[in-house]
Amino acid sequence: MDYQFRFWHSLLNPSKLAFALDNQEQDYHIKGYRYRFYVLLGLTVLFFVVRGIWGMGTENLTHLFAANLEEEYIVSRYLSVIGAAIKGLLFFVFHYYFISLCLSILTDHSFKAISKIQLFVIASILVEKVIVFLVFSMSGFTTAISFLSLGPVSTYLTDDSFVIFFFNQLTIATAATIFIQYIFLSKWEEDGKGLLLAKIIAVQIFFALVTAAISILPLYDYISKVVGL
Repeated sequence: MDYQFRFWHSLLNPSKLAFALDNQEQDYHIKGYRYRFYVLLGLTVLFFVVRGIWGMGTENLTHLFAANLEEEYIVSRYLSVIGAAIKGLLFFVFHYYFISLCLSILTDHSFKAISKIQLFVIASILVEKVIVFLVFSMSGFTTAISFLSLGPVSTYLTDDSFVIFFFNQLTIATAATIFIQYIFLSKWEEDGKGLLLAKIIAVQIFFALVTAAISILPLYDYISKVVGL
């Protein structure tokens, strides 16, 4: 039998998709998925490129422009756009493959099935990033803290950068991710759904902690010292 993968229909009917994914090794063929996979991959990379062209994340290049180093500035901007495209690709790979692998190990469910569910997760995160970018582009400036996260709230409670960056990773998309992963993976769980939810939340918290730790490290200074800049 064939299951026609349609993004919104599949998202709003998790039981049907979960059943098809659970039986795809036998008699179910997921049709239309590959096309949507490449469309979302393309949109993800395109978004990061557009964001790079706009200049988000290139604040460290301002000194070249101010110093009237036009050629160096132009080359740096081109390189930053290429870097943005690579970053978009890595973002997609991380959420589609690496997170799927983590959940597969923790839950003993099929990596192949979980990775397909991650397509909805990537879309939800991308939508949030687009909203933040649109607001930043209209206001004309950016901040390290997302207004769709718990980051702004945490600044009223503490001045600790690590804590602020940790809560900055807990966004509306994080809640959507937990919901999407749970609503699908729970279809394959007969018992222990509470434990499943705890594992899904633990993955989000772990990577939020890792991202917060990386955010407070002066990586640019370290790299500059290593390469002798």
